[in-house]
Amino acid sequence: MTRLAACVATALIATSCARPVPEPPRQPARDLVALAPDPETGDVGRLTVSTPAGKVELIERNASTTVTNGAAPTSPTVMSDADVQAVFGAALAVQAPAALRFLLYFELGGDTLTDESRAQLPDVMGAVRRRVAPDVSVIGHTDTTGTAGSNAALGLQRATLIRDQLLKAGLDAELIEVVSHGESDPLVPTADSIAEAKNRRVEVIVR
Repeated sequence: MTRLAACVATALIATSCARPVPEPPRQPARDLVALAPDPETGDVGRLTVSTPAGKVELIERNASTTVTNGAAPTSPTVMSDADVQAVFGAALAVQAPAALRFLLYFELGGDTLTDESRAQLPDVMGAVRRRVAPDVSVIGHTDTTGTAGSNAALGLQRATLIRDQLLKAGLDAELIEVVSHGESDPLVPTADSIAEAKNRRVEVIVR
């Protein structure tokens, strides 16, 4: 037998003796769901996890359930903060930072900031500068003295004043939303024609 024939014969024997390698067993499809608090308010809320086979409600901080191959969700268990970080840390790390809210108060009848609120302006500017891509809402409010129409205009005047301060600090005008709620959204509900200091305000939301 020639060397070539011997090599062919050896290859045929090896092929005939080879056995198919079994595929590894498939892992069951398993999903872990946990209820995290709102990053802005800390509120937990409620989450319903359902499949055709059943459902559970998560109502506690870090409450979790597991769903395997579409079966009914398991009974809720509460994960530790360390376990939540170990499992979901990478996803949580890429979330946008929580919005920051500032309340700036005004003297009666105009767009003059109180001394305390004027002193707070550097904090607002600093919060904006620390954001990589800031998105800012400036919302003007009034108390219930005056008419609804004049209060809508006054709320806008106050919000515009704060917007101008942000522009001076270098923020792009396209990143600022300016609106007025006038007297329609009081922090402290009152009857008409009540000069409530906490309602004479501008709310600045920095995202």
